[in-house]
Amino acid sequence: MHNSLGLGEPSSAFGERGIAKRLDALARQTDLSGNRLLDIGCGDGSYTSLIARGFNRVDAIDIRPDLLALFADRLQGRPAAQCITISEMSAAKLDYPDSTFDLVTSIEVLEHIAELEQALGEIFRVLTPGGRFAFTTPNKWFPFETHGFIYRGRRYSPARAPFLTWIGPLHRRLADARVFTAADLRQRLGAAGLAVRSVDYIMPPFDRSGVGQRIRAVTDLAERTPLRALGMALVVTAEKPR
Repeated sequence: MHNSLGLGEPSSAFGERGIAKRLDALARQTDLSGNRLLDIGCGDGSYTSLIARGFNRVDAIDIRPDLLALFADRLQGRPAAQCITISEMSAAKLDYPDSTFDLVTSIEVLEHIAELEQALGEIFRVLTPGGRFAFTTPNKWFPFETHGFIYRGRRYSPARAPFLTWIGPLHRRLADARVFTAADLRQRLGAAGLAVRSVDYIMPPFDRSGVGQRIRAVTDLAERTPLRALGMALVVTAEKPR
């Protein structure tokens, strides 16, 4: 779904700035390196291929075979193919032994997982003691539902319903993706046994949005002030206790 603000589009389709912003934000919170990485909701591998550079072994999972096939095609003949294993798998049922991964990442995915509590429990299980779960996900206080909304069977752009995310009952009725607050995530992660170590926010990347590029300097500045709490996405790192 195209929209003038460029919200809710895959980063691979709308430029590289969104990828860089999210990975830079995660890297400020935790070391993106180690022995083994699990990337949940890897999609076409736009993020996975970059994070993989810091790890000896990488497992990338998604529930969409079309995106996994695209990722596999992109890996052919590249050195990264030697360390990345791609699998069709649900986050709610991870087919790995306990205490396998140093880091689990999930970028703009949690909002789509129906069995979220079960998935968080699985993430806790497969992390090593002291292992980290680093992710980004939509922020409830950003004024737009970045995925748009559905009304009478038709999907509308985010700009058609400003502040929808602020009205919980209406958002749950019209949107097919969750939004979160920092407090909500702390509660959910804590219930799964994960301790939140860092929370931050990022503004939209505005990769190829004409409107967005005209206001990008302002939103980038806001990202360095308390107004960042109105950012598009939460950036969170949680840890499995040792």
